[in-house]
Amino acid sequence: MSIEEFFTKLQHHDWYYDYSDDHSVWTRGKNESKAIRDLCQENELFTQMYTDFADYMFKHESRSIVDEPKLEDYL
Repeated sequence: MSIEEFFTKLQHHDWYYDYSDDHSVWTRGKNESKAIRDLCQENELFTQMYTDFADYMFKHESRSIVDEPKLEDYL
């Protein structure tokens, strides 16, 4: 998987699936999250990208200042 493909996967991932009341949404999100984390084990850069997105998605929610990841940061 290319850096661009992985970045797009992170952009489109439902980071808040765990809060869903719909079991099918939760299951899909959990499966996708596991697949993403499995890809991270193969690639140190993917791990950093995942961490940066998670920080942005969850710290942004609490109003901490965390810049949105940009593809250019990883090329």
